[in-house]
Amino acid sequence: MNINWKYPPQNLKINSQNIHVWKTYLEQSDIKIKDSFKILNEEEKNKAQRFSFEKHQQRFIIARSSLKRILSMYLSISPQTINFQYNNYGKPQLLENINKINLQFNISHSENIAIYGITCQNLIGVDIEYMRPMSEVENLAKRFFTQKEFAAMSKLSSAEKNREFFKLWTGKEAYLKAIGKGISGGLDKVEISSHEPRKFIRLPESNQTNYNLFYLTPEHNYLAAIAIENKQQTYHYWQLN
Repeated sequence: MNINWKYPPQNLKINSQNIHVWKTYLEQSDIKIKDSFKILNEEEKNKAQRFSFEKHQQRFIIARSSLKRILSMYLSISPQTINFQYNNYGKPQLLENINKINLQFNISHSENIAIYGITCQNLIGVDIEYMRPMSEVENLAKRFFTQKEFAAMSKLSSAEKNREFFKLWTGKEAYLKAIGKGISGGLDKVEISSHEPRKFIRLPESNQTNYNLFYLTPEHNYLAAIAIENKQQTYHYWQLN
């Protein structure tokens, strides 16, 4: 699905029936990177400086500062005052004392694009991948996907296999990020239907089976997936300037 991204209104509101998806570009001017660095706390600044390559350092700075800027719009506080706590698998969450509206969020980035999923109350996971050609696509699918998924994928042409690989990968990872486990939760424990509309048909958590799966195309050659607890929702798409 191609999206018409808009700049957000000044008075930004959200409730449990809304899903806000944000996009930002990670390659920014030196001035923007310098200003964004000031938004980070000391721990985040140290993490940024530990990256070996300047490109990766700059992408982290823009991705994390953008997350703080986005969340600050909903919480009506300064981006610098936003800090996170982390679960055992490293998933960030807002500190309770500043999260008065029970915001839930998730972030993913690939190459030059980061996307953010924001909602209230309901768990959400997002994943984005730049769809580059994959020489080992069948071996990876056999290793990480279910037998049923691999069998269906094996019947496709080379180009279709490549796209199907990213469709399954992003959908699985979005769900595993939503429940807070990431890839360690087991990609092969999540099964996605092979026919449209795509949906989860098997999940590892017996008490968390009601998840919707949604795909979008943030830019040419990028694919993103969103996993959200099964409620009626309205999507809004914002671009951070």
